[in-house]
Amino acid sequence: MSPRVEEQNQHIRDKRKQQLLAAGAKVFGERGYAGTKISDIVGEAKLSHGLIYHYFSSKEDIFIELAKTAFMTSYEAIQQAVQSSGSPFERLQAMTEGIFATPRESGHFFLIALQTNTSKTVPEEALAISKEYSGKTFDLLQELFQEGQELGEFVREDPMGQALMYTSLLNGVVFTRLTYPSLEGFPQIAQILRMFTDSGFRKE
Repeated sequence: MSPRVEEQNQHIRDKRKQQLLAAGAKVFGERGYAGTKISDIVGEAKLSHGLIYHYFSSKEDIFIELAKTAFMTSYEAIQQAVQSSGSPFERLQAMTEGIFATPRESGHFFLIALQTNTSKTVPEEALAISKEYSGKTFDLLQELFQEGQELGEFVREDPMGQALMYTSLLNGVVFTRLTYPSLEGFPQIAQILRMFTDSGFRKE
């Protein structure tokens, strides 16, 4: 087989795998892990049933890969924002704006992350991935809040507590947006930032 033909075949395989993962994200997000069957994912992807086993051995494997994507993508976005240039406030602002600028389809990954952390039926490996990346995410945010406090930009509260409050707030906002998809102008980024910004520094 020529290299060109092999490259084309690999492209087709990659495309089909992405079809299956996109379908899995949608179905798991809407039906939950326990309520999803392999046939549901195949039907959503509009591929033949036997084809899925060329890529995944079970729905568990699909969920684990999706959970890894959800937590790793979130962590990498926060890592990039926290370690970028600018003041702590500017980095927090850019990070918050970036999070809420993501397409609504990413809500399926939010729901997968939520299931991973709250459902007793999801694979243990998915829960281990959550703990790994969530821990690293909180460490980054704690570092950012601590730096901002030292520069007088953020309110002087426990940095880890602020990191937990920030992520809890974001999760609540994302859930509200998924619940009310027609909602416009929500959230107000400035309103979120005011919760963490020292009144003497506060930018409007």
